[in-house]
Order: sequence, then C-alpha cells, then structure tokens
Amino acid sequence: MRLRAAWGRLRGLPWRRIALVSAIVIAVIAVVPPFRRTAALAGSRFVLFVASPLAPGIGGFEALPATTRVLAADGSQLAALDTPAGGRRQPVALRRLPDHVWQSVLAAEDENFYHHGGVDPSAVFRAMVRNAQGRSQGGSTITQQLAKINYTQSEHTVLRKLREVLYAVRLEKKYSKDQLLERYLNQVYLGDRAYGISAASDAYFGVAPEKLSVAQAATLAGMIRGPEQLNPRTHPRAVKARRDAVLRNMARNHWLSGQPLADALASPVQVAPPKPPAATRAPQFVDYVVREAQKLDALGGSPESRGHQLFTGGYTIKTTLDPKAFDGAEAAVRKQLGAPNDPATAVVSVQPGDGAIRAMVSGLDPARKFNLADHPGDGRQPGSAFKPFVYLTALKAGIDPRSTIDSGSPKQLEYRGSRYTVRNYEGTSKGPVTVDDALAHSINTVFAQLVLDVGPPSVVKVAQTAGIDAPDRPLQDDRNRPAIALGGLRHGTTPLEMAAAYATFAAKGKYAEPYSIASIKDRDGRDVYVHATTTRDAFDPREVGVLNAALIGVIDHGTGTGANIGRPAAGKTGTTQNYGDAWFVGFVPQLSTAVWVGNAEKITPMTHVHGRRVTGGSFPASIWAQTMRAALEGVPVQQIPVASPDDLGLQPLAPTTTTSSVPSTTTTSVVGVPTTVPAPAPGQAPPPTQPPATSPSTTRPRPTTTTTRPATTTTQAAKAKPASDGPPATQPP
Repeated sequence: MRLRAAWGRLRGLPWRRIALVSAIVIAVIAVVPPFRRTAALAGSRFVLFVASPLAPGIGGFEALPATTRVLAADGSQLAALDTPAGGRRQPVALRRLPDHVWQSVLAAEDENFYHHGGVDPSAVFRAMVRNAQGRSQGGSTITQQLAKINYTQSEHTVLRKLREVLYAVRLEKKYSKDQLLERYLNQVYLGDRAYGISAASDAYFGVAPEKLSVAQAATLAGMIRGPEQLNPRTHPRAVKARRDAVLRNMARNHWLSGQPLADALASPVQVAPPKPPAATRAPQFVDYVVREAQKLDALGGSPESRGHQLFTGGYTIKTTLDPKAFDGAEAAVRKQLGAPNDPATAVVSVQPGDGAIRAMVSGLDPARKFNLADHPGDGRQPGSAFKPFVYLTALKAGIDPRSTIDSGSPKQLEYRGSRYTVRNYEGTSKGPVTVDDALAHSINTVFAQLVLDVGPPSVVKVAQTAGIDAPDRPLQDDRNRPAIALGGLRHGTTPLEMAAAYATFAAKGKYAEPYSIASIKDRDGRDVYVHATTTRDAFDPREVGVLNAALIGVIDHGTGTGANIGRPAAGKTGTTQNYGDAWFVGFVPQLSTAVWVGNAEKITPMTHVHGRRVTGGSFPASIWAQTMRAALEGVPVQQIPVASPDDLGLQPLAPTTTTSSVPSTTTTSVVGVPTTVPAPAPGQAPPPTQPPATSPSTTRPRPTTTTTRPATTTTQAAKAKPASDGPPATQPP
C-alpha cells in the first residue's frame, strides 16, 4: 500500500516542469558560481521531497557502536575489540567538542551539511567534474555516509547508491543535524582499527577529543577520505598536504582565520608512539580470528563493511580455542625456549576430522606484528617433516614400504639431465634399509631416490591434497624440484598448514579445513553466523593407515623419541639446512599439533642453543610432548588407525637402469635439502658449501623380516627440462 501510494504521488507530479526546473538548477550550478550554493541547496530540498515516499525503514539507528567480545571455546573471554590499544570505546557528545573539531570534519567531508536535505547536488557535480579530470573526489554527504555505514555498506548492486540516497532522506526527516553529526563522529573509521573520533584521538595523539588542537583535528578529519593511505605514521607528507587543504577550506568557510590558521599550517605532523597492545589472552590467535571474521559474508559484502561491523557491532564471537591446550603450549614454549635470546617458537593444534584450531601460540612477544603460526607471505622450509607426503606418494605408486633401498652416503642422483649429490645426517651410511626404517630414522638418501621413482609432480599433488598449498605460496612451483623429497620447497609452508595436513592422517584420510570461529551472535543474542565444517576425502584410509604405522615408529624408535607421551602417538621430525628451522609435527586421533622453532626475522643457524644444536628431535619434540600432555589431560586413550602394506597388494620396488653421466659442472653437493643448480656463470661466485644434513639419524634401523629385491642406487632420468632453478627460497615469516 505504501509503495502504491508513493507511485500515485509520483505519477501526479508535473514531470515536464520538474525536468525544466532541474535543467535550470543544473545550469545555474555549473555556470553561475555565486548562485551555486543556493541552487544546490534548493535542488537538495527537491530531492528530499521527491524521494521521501520511497524512503525505507531505519530501525536500529539509535543503537550506538558497541564492543565485540571474543570468547574461547569454554566461554571465557579472550579479548574485547575496542580501540587499537584496547581502551574502552567512549561515545563523544557533540556539545562537549570544541567548534574546530566538528568544523574540520565538515570542511573535509561536507561543508554544506547544515544547509542541504541529505544530498548535495553541488558536491555530486564537483565530484563528477574532478573524476572526469582523473582526480578522486567523493560526492556523498555526511548523511549519505551514515546511510552507507549503517544500511548499504554490505551491498554490491547498481542500485546501492540510490538506496543510500533514500536512507539519507529518511535519516534527515527523523533526526536533527546535530544528532546526525554526533553519530557520524562516533562511527567514522580513521584507520588502525580506530572507529570514531574518540578512539582515533587517543590512538594517534594520546588525548581526549576535547583536547585536540586545530592542527590535530584537521589531521584526523583529512584522514576520513583514505584512512590507510593517509596514516600519519606511514605517510606524513601526504597527511600534511591533506591537513593543510582542510585548514584552508575551514578558512574559506570563515571557521578559521588569522593567527590560529597560520599556527595550524605551520605545525608539523606529530603523532604519539603506538601504544602497546591491550592485555589479551592468545593475542595472535585473536588476530587470526579477526582476519577470519573479515572474510565472512555474514558480516557484510566487503572488507570495509565487515571490519566496521566487527569492531562496532557489539557481537559475541565464540572461537575454537581450548584454553587448556593453549596454556599447555605456551607453558611448554616458555619452559623450553623462554630465555630472551632464544629462537622463536610457533605451536598450532588442530582437531582431526573437524578442523577446529584448539591452540595457537606465536612466540612469547604479544607485540609481534605477524603471526608465526599462520603468517602472510612466504613460509619456512619443513625439512624432513615433508617426507610423509613422499611416503604416501610412493604407496599410491604401488611401492611396498618394506622394500629395501641402499642408504649409502653421499649419493649422486640424476633428474632431468642434472646431477646432484645427497648426504645423510653427518654422512652416516647404513647400507640397504626399508622405506619404513628410512622414514623412522629420516635417511635422506633413501627419500631422494624415492622421489625420483615417483616424480616430484606426484608428490606435489599429494601435498596439495593434504592442504599444503596457498595462493601466496603455490606448491605447484615445486613440481619439477627433486629437492621436495627433503622439504626443499620454494615458498615453504606454515605450522597451521602442517598441523591440518597431519590431522588428515589422524582422521583416516579425511581433510578438514581449519577454522577459528565457531559462531557469532549479535548484541541481542541472535545467531549471525554458525560454522559448518568443511571436509573432503583426501586419501585412501588404508594408505593412511600404512603411513601412520611408519610414523608411530618415528616416536617409538626413530628420530622423535623425545615426543613420547606415554600413549599411542605418531609424528615426524624436520630440520632444515644449516639448522635454520626445526619442526616436530605429530598427532593422536583427537589432536594434531605442529611445532616450529627458528628465527622469526631471518634464517639463523641454531647450532648452539642452551649448549646443543636445534633439531626436530630436540626442543620441538619436547615442546610437542608437553603441549600434548596438557591438552590431552582427561581425554581417553585411543589407538591410531593403522594398516598393513598387505592390505594394498603392494610390490617391492623394482630396479631401474643407470643413465649416462652428466658433466660435473651440473653437479651440486647437497646436504639435507637437495638442490639442483647450474654451474656458476663466469664472474659469479660458486654456491656456498652446504652444512651438515638436516635429518638426524642416530639409531640403527630395525632389521626387516621381509625378503625383497633391493633397488639400485640410481634412477633413470626423465626426458624433460632440467630442474636447475636454484635452491629453495628461505625467507623469514
């Protein structure tokens, strides 16, 4: 009925006269500058009259911005998402602000705010002209911006701008100008997670908004146009130019003149140092939760709208974090590597079959800028913790893990026309060993041969299926790199990826996408979002069972004996070249945990930490064991799902032929992580001498009871482009 009445009202309007009047208004605005403001305001009132019948409802506008709470799985609070430094959000009353504070906002965003009816045709026309000239210029009034923030920000339709105008019309009819401006000052985003002028004045200048100087107020007002691009800490020159433009516009509107104007223009851009983060529990995990929330459509259709809703909507976010597991992990890190100059440590625990992140520790410094457990950018080399993917690929290729392969060291191998050398840990040779024993004792030369039998592309496919892949770390780049056998990845991986991948082994081959948010409720307790577990059948449960039996051997009698927790467990050590990174990744049926130890800023040899070299079987295994004991306290013991190679009908590894020799200029000595690099060009320095191997092996392998035909020590090279693209990238997180 309402729409029908509105339509009848619109049909009854004299549209020819309206069109004529509109054309005259536009002409006056464009041609006669002295009358632009008067004509624009008249046009604004006309738009208000025409659009009023179609204006939508504006329920809920009175609700002020509220704090969002982040809770652990048991309901205990982890954090309150307030100002950047954690101070409580304080709504500001317009009457308490100095005039220059709100006047600077009007000068920056909407100088005709107190005169138009919600839409400013002159601003729209000015924006059209400047955009046509290639200069960015917004045309929205403060009322339109309020409509966008509160009602249309999540929309991605061509009608969004029209709906924004309609909402603005309704807001103008219901609320006074002072009420609208006050609400705007309390909602507008000013960068660095600061919503509202109260949070921003504290974050950037360390003062209450009532104490802002003219220059400071103009600085904040100027930032509204582009909070990230006009951050005074990172772009001071651009901020000063924008601030001065705001000050001059204040002068044109007769809000500022004389000495106060001169002093403000002469004032340098000075901001307070960033405040330390608020005391929160599991700060890096909370940061991960924020990043995950900003991807949820339930909070809006754009990152901007999601961020605004998240920090001002008063939501309650229930996460997956298990405080018992987190406290155990943090205590383990503090006990093992808690001294000031110790390497950094990241620990992540994931629930198999579900993907819930139960613990996430990223060092012991709450002010760390990036999350070591799931950092953006390049990851770190996993070393021999990557060997299970090679093992699983061999099973898929029909290779019986009871097959024996010569483990002599050093060993020269060929791949696609290039020859490279692999050495075992400190050059140890054990003669023929089974693939199972080679995994338990992390024997490099066996897995280097194995990857040539199955092919690096097949290993890449298996690792991708296990979730070791990301748009910024494409594993596909390693499809022709034999270095993948020992974890020599071009872009590395992360503890979260490794924990989720090993959780797939614990869940009988079912991969579950890791997540941190279980549910989100609004301020009235209504569900806004409830997580739906995302899983897929990644691997044959029988193949995973055979791998699991071998990974149990790592802890039982291999390189990971330090991870023994007195209950069935499986895992794998990993130590990269020159002791730069050390890992232990392992699981029980209820929990998978990855531990990484290394230098956060750059790869540094960890050859003397508390009097010992850092390998996967040392500190990482001990931290893993302590973490798991704490997390599993009171949890019933379950057997790890295992299977026999007999269930797969596998055959012993067949011998292969030896290819002709390759000129020695293409041979690279590789210890730990094999690299296949061409000889240095004239004038270039040769590659550095490689340090000791990455996969320690100090225990003799168990004798095998299966009689098989030994494989030869070299494999036939494939006819393809040589993989001579240099060593894997080793960038810090």
